[in-house]
Amino acid sequence: MSRKSKQSGSMLIIVIFVILVMGYLATSLNLTSWSSRDSTTRGVLGTQAWLLSHSANEYVLTEMYPDESSNDVGSICTGLRLNVNGDIRDFIEQRLITSATVSCQLQQLECEDRGELDGRTFYILQSTVSCGTGIHEVQRSQQVWLRD
Repeated sequence: MSRKSKQSGSMLIIVIFVILVMGYLATSLNLTSWSSRDSTTRGVLGTQAWLLSHSANEYVLTEMYPDESSNDVGSICTGLRLNVNGDIRDFIEQRLITSATVSCQLQQLECEDRGELDGRTFYILQSTVSCGTGIHEVQRSQQVWLRD
């Protein structure tokens, strides 16, 4: 009888210990799952922003070099067509970005004169697109060097 009375509370301690360990493991797995979803979301949005930024630059390049004989880099780059109210920017925002995604926007589209070398003028075309909102917002930029 004395042996039974000494062991009467040990099962309760084991049950509480097992519940605490299982609760800790469940919490850890939940955090790992959330972290995985978060990184996947950022990866998808980052890729989407990178591709849209690349597409914006490609579209501007097709406007600057419509065929091999014409070379309109300087007039488009230094002209008013890339500003906020310009033709190219409007097309990119309305056709490429708005129709392709729900949560992306063109942050920057500019062409900058970088000077002359051996009688040729060089420019940098840069576009920046951000996708997502809040803690999941990512931003990607693409640069292209051009010569007139």
